[in-house]
Amino acid sequence: MLDSRDLPHLGPLRLPEDSPLRAMLRRIGLAVGLIVVVAVVLWIDRDGLRDNAYPDRPIGFVDVFYFTVVSLTTVGYGDITPVTDQARLINAVLLTPIRVFLWALFLGTAYELTLLRLRFREERQMRELHDRLRDHVVVCGYGVKGRAIVDELVAHGQPRDAIVAIDPEEAAVARAAKEGLVALRGDASSEALLRAAAVEKAGHVLVAPNRDDACVLICLTVRSLAPDARVIASAREEENVKLIYGAGADLVIAPSVSGGRLMGAAVRQEAVPHFLEDLLTFGHGLAMAEREVRPEEQGRLVADLPDLAGALVLGVSRGREHCPFQRLGTFPLELGDRIVYLSGDAGC
Repeated sequence: MLDSRDLPHLGPLRLPEDSPLRAMLRRIGLAVGLIVVVAVVLWIDRDGLRDNAYPDRPIGFVDVFYFTVVSLTTVGYGDITPVTDQARLINAVLLTPIRVFLWALFLGTAYELTLLRLRFREERQMRELHDRLRDHVVVCGYGVKGRAIVDELVAHGQPRDAIVAIDPEEAAVARAAKEGLVALRGDASSEALLRAAAVEKAGHVLVAPNRDDACVLICLTVRSLAPDARVIASAREEENVKLIYGAGADLVIAPSVSGGRLMGAAVRQEAVPHFLEDLLTFGHGLAMAEREVRPEEQGRLVADLPDLAGALVLGVSRGREHCPFQRLGTFPLELGDRIVYLSGDAGC
């Protein structure tokens, strides 16, 4: 099992587009084919070769094949040599370029072997990663929004090695890996990449790409693979919020719209934006918190809960229904309700 402390050193992981094993086999096949072709040509012109070790013995196919391999891989040993002008011309014009090409091919094969070893290592890491991850958070898009998402998750106590960041940009995933996240490079709408991120075992999937159409496609793919995960998506345009909800998102947030409203409010309300910014920054000053209604609290009112006597309760959430604070006096609590309140303790 891969130790979680080693995860920041894995670097960005990606799904390879082609198998190094297939490329290596193609190179080996090409090398064997060239050797066979040259051996056939030299066999046809075998009368132009002389075996200096056994001058009285006729040149056989084994001798020709031996001369071919030795000539293509080295400069030869001098035991079998071309003696006629035609044989020497074949050696100079045909064998020399093929010899150079084969050496380049061998170097390329050595490179493919290195890639194959790295590929096997990465596949092993992916399997170990997939087995380790459970109830983790998948962040699709590691741009400005994605980094802010991760900062907030970490501030709330989410372990970095339990966050998977997916982004198509090499620089973004390199930064995510450097910061201790599990980084995957590629299109977050790809089923193969989402399966590599163990999305079917994720607790939350946060979708924050740069385009709303990409957000819709990612949400559709995630929902088909992980029907039980909670999907929270980001919308750039307010008109696309319903579309993203229809793609399977449980919650859609429009940061640009909310930011624009906050900036507009700052024109007439100088202090309000500062308090709102304070509420949105976890770990400083005021903080919004929530807790679930306990079984023994069913049927009671919020004012009857002793642990919230000194807190400012903002409202109660019941599924998609939200009861604001002015209605709490006549709103009996039910099991599964979530009470949202303000607290001066940022750690709540």
